[in-house]
Amino acid sequence: MGAWVIAVCAAVAFSTPIAVEAAGSPLNVSVQVGYRNVAKLGQWMPVSVDITNSGPDFDGTLELQSNGTYGVKSGPLGASAVYATPVSLGTGATKHFKTYVSSDVGSGIDVRIVQNGRVIFSQQAPTPNAASLLVGVLSDQPTTLDQLGALHPGGSVPGVAHISVADLPDSAVLLRGFDLIAIDDFSTDSLTAAQRSAIDDFVLNGGSLLLGAGGSWHKTLSGLPADLLPMNVTGSRVLTSGDLTGVEVATGTSKQGTTWMSDGDQPLLIEKHVGLGLVSMATFDWNQEQAAGWAQSTNLLREAFVRSTYGTGAIATSGMPTKFGFANSLSAKGSQFAQALSNLPALNLPALWLIGTLVIVYILLVGPINYLVLRAVNRRALAWVTVPAIALIGSGCAYGAGVATKGTAAQATEVSVLHVTPGSQHAYQETYDSLLTPTRGDYDVGISGARNKQISPIYTYFGQPTDGGPAMIRVNTASGGITLPSMIAFTPRGFASEGTTNAPDITGTSQLIGGSVTGTIQNHSSINFTDGVVLVGNNYVKLPALPPGGSLTFSLAPGLYVPFAGPGIYPQIYPNAYTCCPPQPYRNAQGDAEREAELRTAVFSTLPGTGYAGFTAGIPPTVVLWTKQPFQDITVSGSHPRTFAQDAVMVTLPVATIGRGSLPSGIAMGRVVDINGDFSLGGGPPGVLTAQSGSVVYEFTPPLAPGVRLGNALISSATPAYGGPKPVAGPLTPAVTGQVWDWAQSKWIAVNYAETGATYIPDSAVDPTTGMVRLKISSQGPFWSGYLSLTGAVS
Repeated sequence: MGAWVIAVCAAVAFSTPIAVEAAGSPLNVSVQVGYRNVAKLGQWMPVSVDITNSGPDFDGTLELQSNGTYGVKSGPLGASAVYATPVSLGTGATKHFKTYVSSDVGSGIDVRIVQNGRVIFSQQAPTPNAASLLVGVLSDQPTTLDQLGALHPGGSVPGVAHISVADLPDSAVLLRGFDLIAIDDFSTDSLTAAQRSAIDDFVLNGGSLLLGAGGSWHKTLSGLPADLLPMNVTGSRVLTSGDLTGVEVATGTSKQGTTWMSDGDQPLLIEKHVGLGLVSMATFDWNQEQAAGWAQSTNLLREAFVRSTYGTGAIATSGMPTKFGFANSLSAKGSQFAQALSNLPALNLPALWLIGTLVIVYILLVGPINYLVLRAVNRRALAWVTVPAIALIGSGCAYGAGVATKGTAAQATEVSVLHVTPGSQHAYQETYDSLLTPTRGDYDVGISGARNKQISPIYTYFGQPTDGGPAMIRVNTASGGITLPSMIAFTPRGFASEGTTNAPDITGTSQLIGGSVTGTIQNHSSINFTDGVVLVGNNYVKLPALPPGGSLTFSLAPGLYVPFAGPGIYPQIYPNAYTCCPPQPYRNAQGDAEREAELRTAVFSTLPGTGYAGFTAGIPPTVVLWTKQPFQDITVSGSHPRTFAQDAVMVTLPVATIGRGSLPSGIAMGRVVDINGDFSLGGGPPGVLTAQSGSVVYEFTPPLAPGVRLGNALISSATPAYGGPKPVAGPLTPAVTGQVWDWAQSKWIAVNYAETGATYIPDSAVDPTTGMVRLKISSQGPFWSGYLSLTGAVS
């Protein structure tokens, strides 16, 4: 519940541009945080700083720091980072600086300008309004889709940020701060190649894109990647009949898109799953007077918004991403790795040739050389003195050799996870590093590709700071260099990074046949994978080694996975001392096998929220391949540390087809496509909708193979208990009712809905062509819903 309280408190914060002249300084500084004063907690937000110099030439450093405590000074310590940018201004010059920072608690951004170690300007810029859902709108019309701000589907209050080309990030990781990007009546030709690639990666990795077309379709669509468009638009026409008479709509042919609203044979709204994301396109311009003034426009926009946020992604789930108040920052996720990263490997013994040389020299000195020298000077009695002296000198030499070869070496433990979407050239990469140094001091760390990555500290280890204080890091935003200040000898400290990189060529398929998920995975890359595991819900099967050019097959029965309903199967896959027992304090290394198992379990522990898009329920077929080949090069003070790497490639393989046999739970999860009523987000865990009254519509779309159909259909509910039992129907609590869409009669019909257990679905409610089922849950009183799955027999 603490996360919800934090989100609510942060939502009442405000932010405006701050223009302050530094006392006693010729600098005038203006600060703007967020996108037009709105942003998402837990995601990267822009901080724009304009500095004007009215004095002599100036050289210094601009520092930005996100407050690391949880709202109050007495709160538990988090982690903070200082993002530093060199500043050089001539007389009368003005420069614009933009840096991205992340905040989980909305406690303000400290802005400082430092010259020669002296702070000449300091100001705390309050964080912007915290949006539970954030929509970025690109449009030449300043009020496009402002109606979204008046909609409160599911209890969320969408933040609408009108952004320009200059505001649009050129990194998919930075775009993740938007739950939806809408483009309407906007010249996409003005986008840079990097921005177009970022939008493409944003969608492929789980983001949502909403497009408007109409008469300006060429202007809006021509600059976007062709693979994203759900329709091949060739022209436009004006509707001459129906509710939208006079509206100009784009015409053309659908490109594997699904039309969910039309006017006769004219599609009005089309959606297309691209990778793990969703692209929705209105064939009309949202700004057209006839469309905006249509009586059903509010309902239409609400449904389009819900489908693009609550019901996003190619993996149809009932769970919403962890964007509704829960912090999902890189720092927060990194805390899951803190224990495993602190378990550093012991140093190996010095080289055998060095040990052998020392032993031989010692034997020669204490034996024949000592004897011959004493005999030559006729002072053999001095052997009582020379032998201990030689022993002391030999011990000192051995110690010095050990320090020289091992004692000055920094040690690093690294976990990199690449999330590969089949068909995408880029992969989302998150990397977590722990560094242990032999001496106190400041250490400069370099990582490959740092300028294209976002870098963050890792939160405290089990509530305790890594070194007795906040886990500070300094990041040079110009070079990407990292400084770990005031390191304590033999005390680990961690940092994390995330970005996109070239995806390894890993392909695969999966299908459901006879009630089991079967599939193949091929390695066309140069990476040698030592082993792997396939996860389907709450079941798994281990894989052997997969060398370059190799392929593997797998088969297993799926099991529905419900996050927050128990520990799941992750601790069972790679048992280790940490996960089998209550959390333990820092301990010495327990061997490579134990360390490896800890790191792998840490990767699994973040699965529901570790991906690019955040939380998903059900967990579709996911292949995890392990390798010790580092995905990131790291240096410490110019030298490569001794590194223990355990890296993973995750490939999500949604079930492509369902053949004959049983359809078990967890494969065809319910997707939220409409919400109407009094809902809230704070009454349950992610994936659960809590309603005071109203209705929610779910859509189940099993990818049936040609020539088969679904029968004996049931909808099973596995919503976990949270904060007490569900409301029970009674005199003061109306019952929850269910309806399904009857495809033969084209209307809603009643069913005996079971809040727990299974709800029978008549055959007429199963689309004979696609197998789609639509379920509406309604009540005049409170109810919960979530984790709904379609089951039945495919024949």
